[in-house]
Amino acid sequence: MIKFKKKVKSSNRLKLKKSQRIYMTMGICISLLSSFALFLNAQNANQRQQVWITSKAIAAGEIIDEKNVKLIQVDLGEVSSNYLDETIELFGQSSLQPLSLGTLLKPEHIGFKSNLRNVALRISNGHLPPSLKMNDFIDVWFSDPITLTSTLIIPKISVVWIDEVDSNFGGVTTVVVAVPEANVPQLVNSARADGLDLVHREN
Repeated sequence: MIKFKKKVKSSNRLKLKKSQRIYMTMGICISLLSSFALFLNAQNANQRQQVWITSKAIAAGEIIDEKNVKLIQVDLGEVSSNYLDETIELFGQSSLQPLSLGTLLKPEHIGFKSNLRNVALRISNGHLPPSLKMNDFIDVWFSDPITLTSTLIIPKISVVWIDEVDSNFGGVTTVVVAVPEANVPQLVNSARADGLDLVHREN
């Protein structure tokens, strides 16, 4: 009877040692995995760079300053050269196109000289989309009341600013659009005839 108890105790000790070895091995594996993960994070941190991003929506022709852009740290990999990093001084340059919130800036987005000019138009509410908003793209059409024909005079320009649309169908709303300098005279002359229609379009 005593010998049987000794065998049981010996067996329990062997099981305990095996369990301890298993737990020890698992602990070592977890430690190695954690160290490897920390190493990868450190490597990724070294590869990250600071790039410029819009902190708000920016209209075409708007001046870039500290209020509408900021630097963030990201890992862009092989395409990092396509974006503007912290070595580029943006302030004082102009947006060459409408930019939405959170846009990573590229060289083609900004420039020191823009050929865009802001033109304010007074448009009857029956001649513009009711859902129109900043940075939307529109086509400008002119309807001749004499010949009763409509002509596309300026395609795909962006809205810089829009007044609150009057709910009254007969009301008038002010819309500021960014227009290439060469098209400004034609747009101003057409606006005087009160025959403009703004047509919403996809980007």
